[in-house]
Amino acid sequence: MLAKGVTWLDDWFALEEVAPGVIAIGEPRYYQINWNYLILGTRRALLFDTGPGVRDIARAVRKLTTLPVTALPSHMHFDHTGGLSGFGDVALPDIPVLRACDQAGWLMPTDDLYVGWWEGMSWTPVKIGHWLAIGSSIDLGGRVLELLHTPGHSPDSISLHDRAGGIFFAADFVYPGKLYAQIRNSDLKSYLETAEAVLPLLDEGTTILSAHGRPDSDRLHRAPRLAPQDVADLGHSLRKLKASGERPESWPVNQRMSLLLSEDAFASWQEGG
Repeated sequence: MLAKGVTWLDDWFALEEVAPGVIAIGEPRYYQINWNYLILGTRRALLFDTGPGVRDIARAVRKLTTLPVTALPSHMHFDHTGGLSGFGDVALPDIPVLRACDQAGWLMPTDDLYVGWWEGMSWTPVKIGHWLAIGSSIDLGGRVLELLHTPGHSPDSISLHDRAGGIFFAADFVYPGKLYAQIRNSDLKSYLETAEAVLPLLDEGTTILSAHGRPDSDRLHRAPRLAPQDVADLGHSLRKLKASGERPESWPVNQRMSLLLSEDAFASWQEGG
């Protein structure tokens, strides 16, 4: 089930060291094939996303590092926040849509942000450790990550950029397969603006690590990787879609990606945005 260089931690979590000090923690047995990223510095570590919570990712992380760990969700969807309550230090991006979910220091996202009703999941209240400003640098010691707001898939979506390491942690902004722009709060205007803002930040050799993967032609799993050209292709396809005036249910991006669409996602364009 696993590609060369990928190993099982147990019977659920798969591990791949995708770069020095960056461990991808995959869940290939879960139908959405989530990949979460443990990013290690010399002083502390950051876990970007916590999966759907089918298994305890906090326990898995404790087997991988003795560093203090901050958990940072890329957005509030259930398949990225399922294990969040297992961590004592939870950081959130400081954006209005999430500030509105702060109830006396506890994170309580709306149903539209969490969408746990898809799978009958209930939210577990999470204590908010601290807020991180968009554009701020997260210094882990020997590794600095820039926090970027990358809406489109959802209004609260963020990504992380390790400029020195040549890695862009894209979460659900781009990933191999069908990009979800058909769900509530997805927005094509934001998708296009994000693509146009992100592309100039990426060097030609930047590795884009995504939050969802898919098996290769041999049905083997590894952490999903894309390239800056995929971001360029997304921007090009969105501009083409807007110019067409069409409202399809799906739209091709390239051989690796396509967009799933709904009328709601077109709303900002219909308003002349």
